[in-house]
Amino acid sequence: MPGYRSPYSRRPQRRNTVSTLFIGTLVLVVLSIGFFVLADRLGQASQQASGPEATTGPQATASPTPSFRSPRDVVEAFVERWTRGDYASMYDLLSEASKAHISEEDFVARYEGIAEEMGQRSIEVTIGQAPEGATRIPVHIVRQTDRVGTLTEDNAIPVVEQDGEYWIDWTPSVIVADLADGFVRWIPSVPQRGRILDRKGRPLAHLGTVNKVGVIPGQIQDEQALLDTLSRLLQLPPETIKQRYQGGQPDWFMPIKSLPDPIDPAVLQELAGIPGVVVRQWPERVYPAGPAAAHVTGYLTEITGDELQQLAERGYEPGDRIGRAGIEAWGEQYLRGKRGGRLVIVGPDGQERRVLAEVPSEPAADVVTTIDLDLQMAAYQALGDRTGSIVVLDPNSGAILAMVSNPTFDPNQFILGHTEESWAAINDEQRRPLLNRATQVGYPIGSTFKVVTMAAGMQHLGLTAQSVFDCPATFSLPGSSQVWRDWNPRGQGRLSLHNALVQSCNTVFFQIGAELDSREPNLLPQMARAFGFGSETGVPELPEVAGIVPDPEWKLRTHGDYWARGDAVNLSIGQGFFLATPLQVVDAYAALANGGTLWQPYLVQEVVAIDGTKLYTAEPKSRGTLPISPEIQAAIRSAMRDVTSAPNGTATAAFQGVAQPVAGKTGTAESGQEQPHAWFTAFSPVDSARLALTVMVEHGGEGSRTAAPIARQVIDAAVRSGLIP
Repeated sequence: MPGYRSPYSRRPQRRNTVSTLFIGTLVLVVLSIGFFVLADRLGQASQQASGPEATTGPQATASPTPSFRSPRDVVEAFVERWTRGDYASMYDLLSEASKAHISEEDFVARYEGIAEEMGQRSIEVTIGQAPEGATRIPVHIVRQTDRVGTLTEDNAIPVVEQDGEYWIDWTPSVIVADLADGFVRWIPSVPQRGRILDRKGRPLAHLGTVNKVGVIPGQIQDEQALLDTLSRLLQLPPETIKQRYQGGQPDWFMPIKSLPDPIDPAVLQELAGIPGVVVRQWPERVYPAGPAAAHVTGYLTEITGDELQQLAERGYEPGDRIGRAGIEAWGEQYLRGKRGGRLVIVGPDGQERRVLAEVPSEPAADVVTTIDLDLQMAAYQALGDRTGSIVVLDPNSGAILAMVSNPTFDPNQFILGHTEESWAAINDEQRRPLLNRATQVGYPIGSTFKVVTMAAGMQHLGLTAQSVFDCPATFSLPGSSQVWRDWNPRGQGRLSLHNALVQSCNTVFFQIGAELDSREPNLLPQMARAFGFGSETGVPELPEVAGIVPDPEWKLRTHGDYWARGDAVNLSIGQGFFLATPLQVVDAYAALANGGTLWQPYLVQEVVAIDGTKLYTAEPKSRGTLPISPEIQAAIRSAMRDVTSAPNGTATAAFQGVAQPVAGKTGTAESGQEQPHAWFTAFSPVDSARLALTVMVEHGGEGSRTAAPIARQVIDAAVRSGLIP
């Protein structure tokens, strides 16, 4: 179409001049006629509205604010906007005289500030009855607040007439009765956080003393020298130090950094010699065991804005600290107590005029743990700087006597304040010091699994402790080229099942695993689950992982592949897909120690109120029973005893001269790296065990050389402390 032009084209169009003139003339005619018709109709409408006596002149513009012909009308509008929190539109309803005394900005700020001070979540205002002509309309106000709960009062809203309409004759006392020129203030009463104690009442966390290093700006003589010296002593950049005291009044104490108590005398002397620097002792949360018990106690940090939205109604306020892990998190409801306080009206001079509400504070309670501090420190020192964990249980109840995980952290640092270096260390993705390796990491457990395979073989294959096997250097399945190896490259000859556990012969247990699988592929996985593997232990106070017990259904569901006999061979020595936590391992061995009861581990013995009332008391809980006879259990214990005492035992060297007989099992688990994981798990005494423990060292090498000597140190400490008589 040659005459078509796209409306989106940028080319200029040619104009048809004749057509344009004609169309323009036509438009002017139509508009002129329209104006005459519109003017005529507007005139008729004006005459109808005014009547015959209507006068000419400018017409008044209608006000956007609705007219209120009675006091109740304006109060109803005011209250409706108040309950919606629409303070700006409330201001529109004030009389001119009221507006002259307060700006809209200050009016809104007054309402918002008081609502915030109360912790107000909602407000409901009910208008009462007033006599005809009354200028004060009664109201009943019900506020729901985070700080004092439900707050009610009776008040009155004054109104005034202006030019036949009613307006709010506002004063601050409309917000709260008798407020006048005063202010609403919340005066908190914050209980001291409860203590975390060991089983003997020794503090793991309590109110101690820290040293706050601060600057009094008016006493500074040489600012550059002050900044240089403080930067060196406190390990803070000079600009950070200056930011922390800038803006302070000359006589204010401006805290710069907190240091643990006591301060090194040389550092204290140098601080004292800087004009303008002051050190003050301050009560603070202190963790005496520091990093040694960090994964037990947990730590505190300030509550976040998102958390505050959920927890404000429980009395939390900005700046409050909250438990983040361990007992601090589990026991938050007991350790924090309950904040109380008084909501008052104070005058400009700060004097109290009236108490609006008062809520008594409730003292915090103490949490008594099952931890033995002596044993905890011994375990921490024994593990040293190795990556891994140690768990010690009371095998007769499941009470956790010690738990150490490394890398660790110092919970005191969250109170004192982190440096850039310490904060970087906390967030190191390789070391992950906040991770509790005793409960939150699943590992292959190597030969410590062999007690499960031995139990399954005796239970389902009719084996006895004296059943004899060959222990060759290698093992292969018929028709398979895959080779599994014993730890001894020469093999270990013919062994009884008893000695196969004592000497930790891999190839004997490969044979048992394969035979169990040929009978029924689920026999060994089911026995593993009966020992507590593959499910959480249920420890109430700590996060944990369930680990993995592979079986045909799991492999098909997870990997889309069928179960193979080689999977059972791997499982027979705790390798392949199998994963477990150190806590699961020690709990399984505790069941062998106590006669077959699988306990739920726990860290808290009781919670005690300030008046001695017990708010919580732990009761040992069974989570199952080993499905093997006392005779089978005795046979396994006998072999474990020889592991640490017989000449052919894999851990005999580590336990020479031990005070009480120890039953144990070494483990060396492939880790996917050059160095395997080192395991040792044990209980003592053998016949009436008082403790069970597991030592796990990541990439630590052989269990007999690395983990067993560490366990020996812990057991010796238990003897010294009287835990093992």
